[in-house]
Amino acid sequence: MKRGTEVWTDYDRQNIWTLHIKKARGKLTLDEIRDACLEYEQDFYMLVICAMDREAGQYYDTDDLDGDYVTLYRALDFFEWREKRENQ
Repeated sequence: MKRGTEVWTDYDRQNIWTLHIKKARGKLTLDEIRDACLEYEQDFYMLVICAMDREAGQYYDTDDLDGDYVTLYRALDFFEWREKRENQ
């Protein structure tokens, strides 16, 4: 993994496991995201990208997100959640 890149896990507000990747300087590339995932835990992931300009971003608490940042969800978790919702 490249220097200046952090990877950690957490849970979102619905208690679903997430993998976070943050790069201190510059933009994350898809290859860097893939490499970080391979080093952390091989799996299928779905990617959440923060794509807001400054105007829209003012309504969200993103002060701690200097640099480039992505959140990944395990694809299997998403499909299980979707199936539960369809069966309600």
